[in-house]
Amino acid sequence: MIASSRHLEKSNPDVALALYPLNVEALLVEMVGQLNRQETDTSLEEMEAQIRAAVPANAGDARIYSLLGEVLRRGEQVEAAYAMFDHALELASTEIHALQWSVYRAVADADHDKAMEALDLMFRRWPERVGSFASAMPQVFSQENSYAALLEMVAQSPPWRSRLIAELSSYNFENLDFTAQFLQDLASSSAPPSAAETATLLGSLFAHKRYDLAYRTFLFTLAEAEGDLAGFVFNGQFVQNASGRRFDWMIRPQPGVSVTMPFISQDSSLPQGLFIEFGSTPVLRVGVEQTIMLPAGSYELEFTATATSADLPKSLLWAIDCLDPGQPVQRLEVPEGTYQNRSFQTRFTIAQNCPVQSLSLRTNAMVESWSNRYGGKILFHQLRIMAVPS
Repeated sequence: MIASSRHLEKSNPDVALALYPLNVEALLVEMVGQLNRQETDTSLEEMEAQIRAAVPANAGDARIYSLLGEVLRRGEQVEAAYAMFDHALELASTEIHALQWSVYRAVADADHDKAMEALDLMFRRWPERVGSFASAMPQVFSQENSYAALLEMVAQSPPWRSRLIAELSSYNFENLDFTAQFLQDLASSSAPPSAAETATLLGSLFAHKRYDLAYRTFLFTLAEAEGDLAGFVFNGQFVQNASGRRFDWMIRPQPGVSVTMPFISQDSSLPQGLFIEFGSTPVLRVGVEQTIMLPAGSYELEFTATATSADLPKSLLWAIDCLDPGQPVQRLEVPEGTYQNRSFQTRFTIAQNCPVQSLSLRTNAMVESWSNRYGGKILFHQLRIMAVPS
């Protein structure tokens, strides 16, 4: 009977309990299942009695006291519930449910040191629970002091930091405003968010069409050394690596073309920049792109480049397109041939209904054809957009 009960304790806990009433694993599964169901034939009083009956045989099992605490909490016996949670933690300091409620109570009591200690312990022991707890964090840490304590803890770079930020930044997270403010505030700490930590949030905000908040978050989370790179085009002199964040350069490897950024020439007379080298093959895409946000108005696009035997049969051009709604705005062709340090410009206008745009280096090729093989080298020294009077 005991063996059969053990076999059924996960799949059919009620049957397992009927076979062996002292099967604590079956009791835990059955009670948790009933608590999670919206409707159940068993009252809280009956649950409490059933759990208390199991305590003498399982007095050293923290989960029993934690489960009893949850039943008491739902029955609005708050003090008794927390007494059970405390006892559960005395038996096992990492009991997950008791730990979670320890965080809630400590925050409510303004005991922020205790709250952070419990949160840190919970996330270190149960990293897979970071996601489920993250959804409650905007509400739990809504007060100024508790929020500051959380910010200070995350700034210490605990091992669960990146996982927590990723959960708070995911597309399905319901309060991305909280995450945006949190990362902006974290930017002024001793451990500001990395480009990788910021990238997920920017992508989620962008997918939700929260363009203004995404761009503001990008600007406010820039590293101190990146401040001078900001402008209508970020890092328009190509002096640092592409981070892959929205509003920074994104470089995706493409067949037939080699892209290096930043490129530092052995020729000291040439500034560093974005280096494009073609391999005498067809090229459909170049894979260099940046999301930009230009207010409605008139602008000038300008680039400065050096080329060596550039053969561009289906053109190479800098393109500005409206992303929402998708429509072309302007094209500026890169000349073929050999030249040094030449500048090229064009003017364009952004309409009122175009809140966000893309800036990309592309070709006009629609299909691969070996009759249209790209060759040569081009070094872009600078790319910039300037506002001009209407």
